[in-house]
Parts: sequence; structure tokens; C-alpha cells
Amino acid sequence: MPLVIHNKRPTLSYKTSRKVTIPVAELRLGMYVAELDRPWEETPFLFQGFTIETEHDIGVIREYCEQVTVDIESSVDFQIQPTARAGRQAGTTGRTTAVSKRSENVERALSRAQRTHADSSRLIRTIMDDVRLGKSVDTPAARAAVTECVDSVIANPDAMTLLSRIREKDEYTSQHSLSVSILTVALGRQLGMQREELIDLGICGLLHDVGKVLTPDEVLTKPGRLTVEEMEIMKEHTTHGRNILMSSSGAPLKALDVAHSHHERFNGSGYPRGLVESQITHYSRLVAITDTFDAITTDRVYDNARTNMDAFRVLSKGRKTHWDPMLVIRFVEAIGIYPAGTAVELSNEMIGIVIETHPTQKLRPKILLTHTPNGPLKPPMVLDMSTRLTDERGTRLEVRRVLPPAVAGISLHSLRNAGLLDNLASLPEFGRATPSL
Repeated sequence: MPLVIHNKRPTLSYKTSRKVTIPVAELRLGMYVAELDRPWEETPFLFQGFTIETEHDIGVIREYCEQVTVDIESSVDFQIQPTARAGRQAGTTGRTTAVSKRSENVERALSRAQRTHADSSRLIRTIMDDVRLGKSVDTPAARAAVTECVDSVIANPDAMTLLSRIREKDEYTSQHSLSVSILTVALGRQLGMQREELIDLGICGLLHDVGKVLTPDEVLTKPGRLTVEEMEIMKEHTTHGRNILMSSSGAPLKALDVAHSHHERFNGSGYPRGLVESQITHYSRLVAITDTFDAITTDRVYDNARTNMDAFRVLSKGRKTHWDPMLVIRFVEAIGIYPAGTAVELSNEMIGIVIETHPTQKLRPKILLTHTPNGPLKPPMVLDMSTRLTDERGTRLEVRRVLPPAVAGISLHSLRNAGLLDNLASLPEFGRATPSL
């Protein structure tokens, strides 16, 4: 069962809550649904509590509930405009959702994005190697690389997000750093941050784990659970990172703070200082979320990659206690329910990988289909679920489930090396030459 989110954001209010239970037939746009007549876990809604923004939202609620509880104080009396510009700071309580326009589709954006991603990958490896040799961080080079990444994300965030899922063995720390930079810039873009702000934010993401260069390999690459003593050594990477950047000319002060604070948590359970919500800065809040998401969805020496849905559930469970609740939801808005690079199985049993999300139709991405129920699809085909709703048999096309990378049998490395990511526009469209299933 797919999870559902349509630009949902929690309503932050200091007024006294007034709740009323009504039949679903009485639901209207702008109402804030606070409670259901069944457990949230039995429904496709990702977050507990949301504002009704579309008629589709009402339709989904009707499929699962007979009555719901509406919070009157948190409801609004107008329809949310999805193209309006959102507030830019964490904790903003405005009711509009920013949806930035893309200047390029993913087919055009991927060619440039691949060059940018390759150059940035080489740079972060060089930075890590330099620090190991006792050199300072080349911050001008880092800024130049991040600037290219920011411009690519502004043009089309899905191209860089897709490429961030391509990982090389034994390069977890450097590639994790680049991925966090890309994801954090995408989140900042969703928040309406300006280009220069995004560049600073991207540098914070790129350098957040630079301190791990000084973590002993026997701890950093240990395949099993760390001992208490080893965990304390691992935690030192936050202080190492701050100190490395303090000695590097031109490193933004925000990057020092993020390197030191990206493992702090709202309830004080984080490290190294046990900061609480009011003490954690905006940029550290952003990187804390993207760092967690990327770690969960990537193969590590001690754990296999889990799906983005698993990561969303972890983030959702930790809202308010660990992470900024507003920013968690804005992150899901930024990358979509099915982020680029997500392996999915459709209702017709075909398997593919998401290559582009839709700005408003979150459950209907563009997919590169690679497998039929009978085996590999040659050549792969492109399916835009926002325009094609059924297959040739008239069966409604939906994402049935998200697949772990190992189960899907899709290699982004192979797709890239075969040149398919450079030539998406030349691939056949699903439906015009539909394969026999």
C-alpha cells in the first residue's frame, strides 16, 4: 500500500485546540485532520495530522474512514495555493507551499549533472586525502564544486538526486558527504532559499563528515556493532570536523557549526554537547535530516540499504524528539515520496527506477522501466505516470511497492556505463511500443 503525502505540513499553533468529529462526507478543503477513526498505521498517510489541500485528499480519506476529528483552530478557510512561495526559515507557520519551477526536464539535465557529479566526487575524495595528509581543506575548490551542484539542482533536482544513488565500494564517507550536500541543497531549494544561501548550505553538507578522516579504520569500517568505547571514538568525528575546518582558511562559520552539531537532537539525546531544540541552528537542523536519510538508504559496512519509505518512517517517528518536525515534512516535499533513484514495482508487475518526480502529483513519477515479469526489458522504456494512467490492458498503473536495491536487480552503475542515462530522450515511451507481459 503506497503512503500518501500531498505537500502536507503540520500546523503550528499556540491557540487552544478545538476539535470536532464529523462524517467524511462533510470534509472540505482547508480542514486540518487531527485524528482518524482507525490507527494511522493502517492508512496510506505518512504523517499524523495534515491539512486537506485537494479533492483527492478527501477521496483517499473516504476510502479508509467513516468519520474523522478536525481541529478547528488549525484549519484554514481557503485552498492552499501550491505555487506560492513558502517562508524560508525553520518553524515558519505560513500555509503555502513553495514549488520551484524546473528549467530543464531530467532527460536534458542528466548530461550536465553527470559531469558535475563526477567532478564533485573527485573533489571530495581529494579533500579527504588532503586532510589525511595533514593539509587544510581547499575551501575555494569546495565552493566552486558546490556552486556547480547548486546550479544543477536549481535546474532539475532529480538529476543530481538520481546520480547521488550511484555509489562506489569503499568510498562511503566521501560519497555520503556529496549525497548529503545534494539532498540538503534540494531541501533548501524547496524552502525558497536564494542561490548564495544554497551554496553555503551545500558546503555545509559536503564537509559535515570531514572529521571522519581522523576516525581509525578499525572503528569506521567495523562490520559489527560498535562497543561503548568504539562508539565514543566514533562520536569524536564531530569535534575533529570542527577543528579541521577551523584551521582551514575560508571555511564558512556555518560549516564549522554543522560539522560539530549535525548529530545533536531536539530532546538533548545527541552528541557531542547534548544540545536541545533551541540551541540547534537552522543549517544543522537541515543537515541532520538529510544525513539520516542518506545513511539509512545506503549500504554500509554494518547494515544493508533500506528503502526510502523506511527512512521516512524513521524520520516521522523522530519528529519533535530528534528532528525539526516542519523540516522533516518539507524534506519529503523536496525529494518526493518516490525520490529519483528509487526502485519500484508497478501494479502490472513491471520493475523500474524513478528518474523524475512530479512537482504536484507525488504518487505519479517518471520511471525508467527495466524489467517485465518475464525478465529484463530490452531496451528499457520510459513511463510518465503523470500522463499515462493505464497500461494497454486498461489496468490502472500505480506504484505497488518500493523495492530495496538488492531485490530490484537494477544497477545504476550498469545503466550509466551503458550510456542510457545520457540518452533517456531516445528511449521508447511505455504505451507506444508496450512489451508483451
